[in-house]
Amino acid sequence: MKLNKKLTAISAVALMGIALFTSKTVQAVDGSIIKTTMHNSAVYDKNGKNTGKTYSSYQKITVDPDTVEINGSQYYKLTGKNQYIKATNIDGVKRTVEHNAYVYATSTRRANSRLVKKGTTIVTYGGSYKFKNGKRYYRVGGPAKQYVKVANLGNVVKKDENKNINSVTDPTQEETIVTVTSPDTEIWTPDKYNNPTSNGKTVPVGTKFTVDRLEYNKMSEKSPLNEKTGSNPYYYRIKGTNKWLDESDVTANKKLKKHNYSLENFTYINFIKDTDVYDAKGNILDPNGNGQRITKQLGDIKVNKLLYIWLPKENKAELFYHLVGKSFYATKGEWSAITVKDGYVKADDVKYSMGIKLAPSNTPEEAKAAYETSNSSNN
Repeated sequence: MKLNKKLTAISAVALMGIALFTSKTVQAVDGSIIKTTMHNSAVYDKNGKNTGKTYSSYQKITVDPDTVEINGSQYYKLTGKNQYIKATNIDGVKRTVEHNAYVYATSTRRANSRLVKKGTTIVTYGGSYKFKNGKRYYRVGGPAKQYVKVANLGNVVKKDENKNINSVTDPTQEETIVTVTSPDTEIWTPDKYNNPTSNGKTVPVGTKFTVDRLEYNKMSEKSPLNEKTGSNPYYYRIKGTNKWLDESDVTANKKLKKHNYSLENFTYINFIKDTDVYDAKGNILDPNGNGQRITKQLGDIKVNKLLYIWLPKENKAELFYHLVGKSFYATKGEWSAITVKDGYVKADDVKYSMGIKLAPSNTPEEAKAAYETSNSSNN
């Protein structure tokens, strides 16, 4: 199957009268996506080691649709390559404007005379640049290079999808000092199966660590119940590492927000009725050839994409969730299962349960164009 390289035009948006280019995702039929680097981007390997290679700003790259976590940060994997780029260089992050700000083309020349007003939010990409005047700037938009002073920007805005509100998280506020209080304290790291592992050595009482996150994570799910709390532990992350401390083994100078890794990084649905499974071309899958469907069931099922798929038989596009799992309880037989390599279910056939509320990664028009291009390529 040929990759659909027909890109839709990337629209410009106006921010307080200033035209900003935004990174737009284009869905290919084979499941990969085309994104735009918005910041000079170092290339890393699967272990988070800098390879010395870079991609320049505003370069189009083909990546796998789902980000992966390496050493606590999110990366996009370039499709078919052992190359990873930080997601913040592509998708950016939202920041609040704390002081009325101008957008600059250089350290001495404004891009426009209009102000970006205090209280608005803008998207910044990658790390800040230090200009010749000694001040630091974040890149915003493009393709002409545009910047806003770091000093005028405040918090990173993260959307708490579970509560459907915008919460503001300043990374510097998610940092504190913890002091070891338990003589049995060990430093934990996840193995390849996310089991908590240590070298067996204990940390002396009174030892202090700077930590930057308090999280119920994959290690928590694999950890035995904590004797003190009677529940699976939350872990403090030692700043800048993938090493963790059990919350109950230390005391903190100040409280940090408790994060739930699964709810903040994934999306879950429920099967509220027997449901057909589709492939990326809009065809119903029946791998066993006996009319199998995913059966109505309890439990939360993980999905990672929401997109439109063109249905040729119905001559329209509908919204689908992409299933992370490959095997599901099915409708035929007491212990019957349906196994699919790459499955999708109609959003109208299931119910959102918890986690991130996904936005469609394409439009109905793009889904139709992808279908038509695929057909023409195969003829």
